[in-house]
Amino acid sequence: MWITRRLRRDKQKGPADDGRFPVERKWGWQLQLSPQAEAAFMTGLRAYEEGGGKLTIHGEHGILTLADPPRAISLHVLAARFAALSHNALRDPEGAVEGLMKVCVEVAQPGVLHLSGAASTEVLAAVREVTENLGSWYGDADLGYVSVIAPGDDENTLMIDLAKVASRPGVPMREVVQGLIDDGEVTWARPPVGEQRRLVLE
Repeated sequence: MWITRRLRRDKQKGPADDGRFPVERKWGWQLQLSPQAEAAFMTGLRAYEEGGGKLTIHGEHGILTLADPPRAISLHVLAARFAALSHNALRDPEGAVEGLMKVCVEVAQPGVLHLSGAASTEVLAAVREVTENLGSWYGDADLGYVSVIAPGDDENTLMIDLAKVASRPGVPMREVVQGLIDDGEVTWARPPVGEQRRLVLE
């Protein structure tokens, strides 16, 4: 179960890191934790999944997706909160992660996207067409979710609920997605900075 980064591409899904519990320390969310804390964090996530929480870690994007209920959760947020628990998290990583996940699953908040469920592959493909030029892209029609790494010096990922896109039929897709970004109806893995606040689709 402990495997390294794996890439997958098909008609519905873009390139993504689907590795379970990555061990190579190279992403910003990992570096928020000491090596010891990161190992404990991964132990907690593994226990959460083995307890029935069907999750996937997208390390490059800094996102964790949960199948039931459908959620997209920032690993930056989870890692920072885990670190804040300090020695308590190291003593009981399973309990710490379970408690953190419970809050994210129940409460929509910055860095946590509560998804509305499956979307059509047509909507997913249309969103991909207007967003994949931004950076590394991932989409899942079953979850109703898209994430894309935003340009800029600060590592960040834009998360989009496809149900919000589908709720505006008849409007050009670029206009729909740009409107969601401009109106703050998207979620970021971290608070957006600089050009990310003014993100404009080409």
